[in-house]
Amino acid sequence: MKRLILLSLWCAALMVSTMTASPRRLSAKINPMTDDEVVVRTDEAHRLLLPKDWPVQHQDGVVAPAPIEQYLSMKFGQVKESFAQTDQRLDALERRITQLEQDNKMLQKRLRLLEEQVQEQEVNDGTTTKKP
Repeated sequence: MKRLILLSLWCAALMVSTMTASPRRLSAKINPMTDDEVVVRTDEAHRLLLPKDWPVQHQDGVVAPAPIEQYLSMKFGQVKESFAQTDQRLDALERRITQLEQDNKMLQKRLRLLEEQVQEQEVNDGTTTKKP
């Protein structure tokens, strides 16, 4: 019986030491937010330590940060908007590249025609020059 009691006390002490040591080890691994990213929000008598863009809500007379789902939805909406703007910009650039390629082809054709005309004129004038 004494062994069982000693064993359970030893296990309890081990659990307590593990639980108290874990937050320190975890806090060393987790990078805290910088002062640029976190602000102290005061609303009436409430002080909240939140990221700058996290909304605060008044619900049933309680001031609290908005639910994480709402915050993440807002952030994903911002990312979606950013991707949409990037897609529009890429589409515009692709159209511009296509137009420039078409213009380049047209200019190359025009250059060949002009070179042919110059060669014909030189042949007609009797002064032919050889191209390297």
